Amino acid sequence: MKKILLFRVVLLGLILSGCLSSTAGTETPTGADGEAFALYLVADEDMSGTDLKDYDIDALPLAREPLITTDDIISYNWEEHYFNVTQEAYANVITILSLGMPMDGVPFVIVSEGERIYAGSFWTLLSSLSFDGVVILQPMDPTNAPLFIMLGYPGTEFFTGEDPRNNPQLKQALQDAGVLE
Repeated sequence: MKKILLFRVVLLGLILSGCLSSTAGTETPTGADGEAFALYLVADEDMSGTDLKDYDIDALPLAREPLITTDDIISYNWEEHYFNVTQEAYANVITILSLGMPMDGVPFVIVSEGERIYAGSFWTLLSSLSFDGVVILQPMDPTNAPLFIMLGYPGTEFFTGEDPRNNPQLKQALQDAGVLE
């Protein structure tokens, strides 16, 4: 009888922790509230960039800490949608993405002042898969090169929908932070 009771308690604990973990991360992490720009990786390791179209941006579980924040940005070119980051941030991006970059992308979410602005995916030039969303190509240059936020892969003709990069709230936040070119 004790074994059955213990089994039920353990099972209930697993069920409840599964319910909690399925909703964990769906709120924007509190550390992003004041950031003009924060790039978060999606916390679900099984999710690929191609899976993004199946999810509402507000339902995506985000990593606890952003990969890139306003403090990492040296400058952001609004017209061309590329940004330069510190050497440390650039090395961090290269390190994380070099740990087995999947051919179907690594999803991310851009957050500004605590609000999710748009989702996209880091994409490798080695991929033969096309993608119809926002992409940042996997940095391959060991020097500090700009990170371009582009539409579609392998080119803009593969992009569908409206360009989410021209968000006025994000632009104003970047301007207020003094990083907008």
